[in-house]
Formats: sequence, structure tokens, C-alpha cells
Amino acid sequence: MNEDSAGSRPHPLHPKVHASRATGYLLLEMWEQAKIELSMMPDELPWGKQKRAMLVEIFQHQESWKEMCEVAHGLRMEFPDDAEWWIADAYATRRYRSIEQARKILLEGLVHHYGDPMIRYNLACYACKLGSLGECIDFLKEAAKRDAKYKLMAMEDEDLVEVREALRKMGWGDVVV
Repeated sequence: MNEDSAGSRPHPLHPKVHASRATGYLLLEMWEQAKIELSMMPDELPWGKQKRAMLVEIFQHQESWKEMCEVAHGLRMEFPDDAEWWIADAYATRRYRSIEQARKILLEGLVHHYGDPMIRYNLACYACKLGSLGECIDFLKEAAKRDAKYKLMAMEDEDLVEVREALRKMGWGDVVV
């Protein structure tokens, strides 16, 4: 049997092999090859979730916001107990649709993940970009109370330029995390 009669797709291997290969391609930033490996994985759990998580990462690196938004939204709907999917959906929505829609996603996510510092940090960024500087500072304080690394991140984040001086006055510029 020659390649033409066998088809152009390789014979699928165990999903673990394709996942491992896709991970290697991701590390090498070989996005298209990673997608090929992921296409060979089944959609059923647990492989389907891993496959879609890797696609979110690929679409983010490729700045394919529409595709990232679709996949991240699906993961958020299917796995609402995972804060990372709320954050990924909002991240893509901000870039594909609007910062206001992304904010709504994270405000809803905050109800489900009240203690999550990353949701609060992202809400701070959105508040700053939308001109709500007091709200921004409040969200940043809450994020930093849960994890001090957000103080350092805030001092370097371009979304937070408008509040950087206020953060310095609060002593955040001297933080070693």
C-alpha cells in the first residue's frame, strides 16, 4: 500500500504519545506541528481537556484571539471550577471583543473563585485601563494580600502605568518577592 492509498494522515498512536509530542513542539514554539499532534488526540476526557488547554496556549502565542476565545470559553463552561479558564476566556475576550466584556467574565468568575488573586489582578488591570483607578488599587491590594508576587508584577505591568506612582507611595516599588 502506498502513501496515496493510505491517506496523508499518519496512523494515530496512543493519546499519551501525541500529547507528549505536542508538548515538545510547544516548547520549541512549533505551533503547526503541535496542532497536528493535537488533532490526533481524542476529544473525550481526559485527553480532550488537555488537547484544548494546549490549543489555548497555541492560540495565545499566535495571537489568534477569536480561536482562543472560542476554546477558552468552552473550557470555562465545561470546567467552571477551574479559575484558569475564566482568566483565559477573559484574556482572549479582551483582545477579540472588548475589555468591558472581559471584565464581566472576571466579575462573574470572582463569584466562583473569590480567593483567586489572579482574577483580582486582572480585574485591577481592566479597571485601570477603564479609568477606575480607585477600584484598580482596591483589586491590587486584595490580590497582593493573597500573594505578594502581584506587588512586583504590578510595578512592571504596562496596564497599570496610571497607578504606578500611587503604588510607589504605598511602598510597592521596594518589594522583593
